[in-house]
Amino acid sequence: MVTQILLVDDNEEFLDSTRDVLEDDGYQVATATNGEYALDLVETGTFDVILMDIKMPGMNGVETFIKMKGKNPDIKVILFTAYSLGELIRRANEESACAVFSKPLDMLELLKTIKTLCKDVDCKCILLADDNRDFCNSLRDSLGQAGYEVVVANDSEDAVKKAQQKSYDILLLDMKLPPKNGLETYRRIRPMQPNLVTIIISGYFNEMDDMIRKALKEDVYTCLPKPVDMGQLLGLLRDVFADSKNDIDGKGGA
Repeated sequence: MVTQILLVDDNEEFLDSTRDVLEDDGYQVATATNGEYALDLVETGTFDVILMDIKMPGMNGVETFIKMKGKNPDIKVILFTAYSLGELIRRANEESACAVFSKPLDMLELLKTIKTLCKDVDCKCILLADDNRDFCNSLRDSLGQAGYEVVVANDSEDAVKKAQQKSYDILLLDMKLPPKNGLETYRRIRPMQPNLVTIIISGYFNEMDDMIRKALKEDVYTCLPKPVDMGQLLGLLRDVFADSKNDIDGKGGA
């Protein structure tokens, strides 16, 4: 399952920018602008981590956290503040908040903390490498709803960089990916992650025919045309993970 995060802050500009960073890292994010609405969302939904500002109009973040904890003692909450709020921070620590961050947030440290808290969440991770941002956003939303964690790279250099930083189960790779093409990108990533299953996606089958043939000979799993048929892609992903599980079970029983 994709890690579900609830982000709570009365500053909508902060909400938007922080949500973008979290979603780019593969998380599914819901937002609330006050403690009361955050409580309602927690009542009706399930979240792996709550990220919440301490200083908010009405019910502050610590009060909201205490109410959430009263209903779910195991809830994981990270609080943050731009102010010197010694008494509230003390109460947050007494109530076992997972962490308290200062604003402006150190996003690398925040992401590291979230990953530590969510290390037991079972999630299949996909690296989507395509220069069409609208296509990436749409596909990421669809795959996220199906339970996959999706990290996006919009050029070949970013795709290689992200493959260096994290392990993935699937690489969805546009064959026409600047500044390098998809085949060259695949050749750079494959030695880093030899067990990565790569699926080429392309809207230029005739133009890229020779390159696609070479990719398939080099153990690319398959190639799908654009526009991508979501039913076909989801079925393909299920087959890939079923084959992977059978391989593991077979080795375990040997």
